[in-house]
Amino acid sequence: MLSRVGLNTWKCANRCAIPRTFRSITTKTTITEHTTGRVIKLTDPDQPEMGDYENVEGVLSQDRDPYAKYDDQQNRRNFNEPLNVDADMYDMWSPDYFNFVSDGTAVKHNAIFFSLVFGFGALIWYFQLNPEKPAMPRSYPFGGLAKELGSGEEKTDFFYRVRPDLSAESELGFLPKESDVEKNKEEYTKANADFIQA
Repeated sequence: MLSRVGLNTWKCANRCAIPRTFRSITTKTTITEHTTGRVIKLTDPDQPEMGDYENVEGVLSQDRDPYAKYDDQQNRRNFNEPLNVDADMYDMWSPDYFNFVSDGTAVKHNAIFFSLVFGFGALIWYFQLNPEKPAMPRSYPFGGLAKELGSGEEKTDFFYRVRPDLSAESELGFLPKESDVEKNKEEYTKANADFIQA
């Protein structure tokens, strides 16, 4: 079953006289058009399908000046501008082309980049430009309070403890109990011995 568009196309093909052009290669550099007898000199004998079309050199649209004024600004093309046969490989929608550099240039660019990065880091380290912490790191005594937090044996201390500062513990030890606190406690106990049950 034909669709309406297909049926109309079939009717038009039978009614309308469509002029057909028959061409054949007569020599290596010419084509003869049989309906008119015109002889067409080929611009490129290796591509006879181009006929006498003057193939212009392909210019990548991405390399054209983006600030110039074009009739089609997005595609960077002008009206009636001659096209290369492979224009679809040179337009704005073609794959990106990379401008490759030599190995020596690439090594030089990478060396400059990494020397700047490491030089900047060395400058910060040498002049000590990084500020110190405004506060001491938090530390918990007695191995990070592992026993106080529920560890039953030394094997599980690692999982229970809270980041101890072991170097500070070894250098400074633990703060002794304040003598004032102990003295005040004793005086309070003596003064209120009648109310405190032992």
